[in-house]
Amino acid sequence: MPQTAAAGPTPPLPERGHVWVDEAEPALLRMRGEVDVAVVEELRDRLGAESARGTDLAAVLPQVRVVDMAAVTFADSSAVGLLAGLVMALQPAGNTLTVRGIGPAVETLLEVTGLLPHLAVEG
Repeated sequence: MPQTAAAGPTPPLPERGHVWVDEAEPALLRMRGEVDVAVVEELRDRLGAESARGTDLAAVLPQVRVVDMAAVTFADSSAVGLLAGLVMALQPAGNTLTVRGIGPAVETLLEVTGLLPHLAVEG
């Protein structure tokens, strides 16, 4: 009788991403799970932005000054585009976008894309 490997616990599926403005703190945009193109498109649809481009989303998120990424497990270029659009929208007034709780993988992504120096990073 052939031996089979003992079945261990099934690893959890990655958490589907979600991005939303905190109702209690409208200047705070929260991100959770895997933030990819589908999640950014969903945000665009909910907010009525013209497209999922970061600059279009920033136009419908004028109050956002802080992005909480502590619960982000994965981010792709769509998340970077959203952050870049927010940065570009704040720069003319001399304001800086603050990101909170970025993990090592997200920090590397922001560094490689050149966006990290344009952000204020909090623990």
